[in-house]
Amino acid sequence: MGVNGTFSKRRKSLIVTAVAVAAVGGVAAAVIPAFAAGGRGADHAGHVGDGVVTQSGSLGGGTVLAASLRGAGEVPVAGGPAVGDKDGAALEFIRIKGDKVSVAVTWRGTGRPTLLHIHQGAKGVNGGVKVDFGKLLDGGSGRGKGKGHSVVGTVRVKDAGLLSALKADPGAFYANLHTAEFPGGAVRGQLHKVTTAAFDFRDALDNFQASVVKGRQIYECKPAEGGGHAFAQRDVSAVLGGRIAHSFVRPNSGTPQWVARDGSAVTGTLISKTPNGDGNIPELDLRATRSGKHHGLLAGTTEILRLNTVGGVAPAGSCAPGTVVGVPYQADYVFLQH
Repeated sequence: MGVNGTFSKRRKSLIVTAVAVAAVGGVAAAVIPAFAAGGRGADHAGHVGDGVVTQSGSLGGGTVLAASLRGAGEVPVAGGPAVGDKDGAALEFIRIKGDKVSVAVTWRGTGRPTLLHIHQGAKGVNGGVKVDFGKLLDGGSGRGKGKGHSVVGTVRVKDAGLLSALKADPGAFYANLHTAEFPGGAVRGQLHKVTTAAFDFRDALDNFQASVVKGRQIYECKPAEGGGHAFAQRDVSAVLGGRIAHSFVRPNSGTPQWVARDGSAVTGTLISKTPNGDGNIPELDLRATRSGKHHGLLAGTTEILRLNTVGGVAPAGSCAPGTVVGVPYQADYVFLQH
């Protein structure tokens, strides 16, 4: 079967590296365009892409998924190869339409991928490879090539049941990226459905991610249901890569906002939340509404994903009324644009 990769020709220069390292979670923070990652599961058996196809024309429609990949997401196997590049990060988009699965991935702080996969497995659990994008990488068995730190291409997957499961429950699957230094998997992230943003998939890399450089979830001790007092969210105070300011529109409003240095800004309305383990605030999917300038970094944002959360949970137990505390947290925010 012939092998041809497709590659993005339209890219914004949205890589603004932040030299700071997040205080919580030890994750390097940055603003980056869409990127991907991979990792080796417990085994590499299962359904894989069995052909690479060239796409032409608009790549709209279908089901679009996103994953933010970090080295901390990799799960080591006793006696297995090295995993988990602590300096690495990637953002990956997947599009499923018919029997074609497209990928757009960009990585930072890690080596060029030697393998690029979708695995089936919940967070913290290794699983077998279900879709293999290896033929899109340089040095593969075909003619697929990436540009710089990104790869875009499409493979054909004949297993309709697998594709149905991937669309219905993307959180049961993860993307990962292997490198020569981390053959067991450099970075990994669970897949999340993109619910409102609509973009031509060839422009997937025009979306970007900004990580928390320094941030706190702000809680105030308030009367609780059933009596007594407990901490409830009052605000958030964070600076993201690219100096994007993140807070509530006003304290106790419950409406988050993100403001860029160029005056562009958006507010968020909750679509859904996903638990992310004890001690971590949940991951979120939010509908974005423009609240700042018509042009700029955030002006075209229609959806925001808060992923890879660490910390930030309100203190438990009783408290003195009116007490305000700030709990450090880490997260990656994916800004999806039309």
